Amino acid sequence: MNVLSIETVERLGSPLAARVDFHEEIGSTQERARALAHEGARHGTLVISRVQKGGRGRLGRSWGSPAGGLWFSLVLRPELPARLAPRITQTAAVGVARALWGFGVEARIKWPNDLLVSGRKICGILAESSTQNVPVAAKRVGPDEGSRRLDFIILGVGLNANLDPEDLVVPDREIATLRSELRRDVDLTQLLGVLLSELDAALARIEDFGAVLDDWRALNCTLGRPVRVRRFGEILVGRAADLTPEGALLLETPEGTVELFEGEVEHLRQEGV
Repeated sequence: MNVLSIETVERLGSPLAARVDFHEEIGSTQERARALAHEGARHGTLVISRVQKGGRGRLGRSWGSPAGGLWFSLVLRPELPARLAPRITQTAAVGVARALWGFGVEARIKWPNDLLVSGRKICGILAESSTQNVPVAAKRVGPDEGSRRLDFIILGVGLNANLDPEDLVVPDREIATLRSELRRDVDLTQLLGVLLSELDAALARIEDFGAVLDDWRALNCTLGRPVRVRRFGEILVGRAADLTPEGALLLETPEGTVELFEGEVEHLRQEGV
């Protein structure tokens, strides 16, 4: 089984690993990628580390990142208007889910950015955007449209791979790993290669976002379920009905349908509504 290293990652030849910033240990790949992006790092700069000490998910939550997982962040410079930045999260979720299905893991997408296996989290995705103007030499993705342009997006992926669930010190969550699902370890370099390939293919389709959302619906585990959503200090309870054309969640509540672009979703049992 190959050892994950800068040499093995560079040999993948992925356009999303055009520049590899490899670490044995780092505080946060997301913070490192953001710093490199502000310095002008090109599209396809991959920051990856064997161990991440200060990993964070949405809402600043800590995320355990010991050796054996895949912890990486990508600098992306898509030619998209800034208003379409939220498309990246759902597009990336489709790509990662497809990669996991290719390894025999039936991952499902929980809105907006988690991948679950039988209700247990196996992967988190975090996308952060900037509209600052920084000169770059960049490969572009998508059409040139709109007035306020994205400068870059940092796409972070944390995947529980060759670990046992108890290796991840994450309180109050049920955790899955590839090892716990497959009863074996996987080649991390091969896994990364498949992930980058599926992500690149998914991002290339972002212009046709309706088709991306169709795939998202087919892979999701949120729509049609009763859910509790925490958003901006309030709690909403209802049924996750569908997505809008730009990926917002339509929540049917007793007071009417609410369109959500942000929020922490908790799946409820049918009798929990």
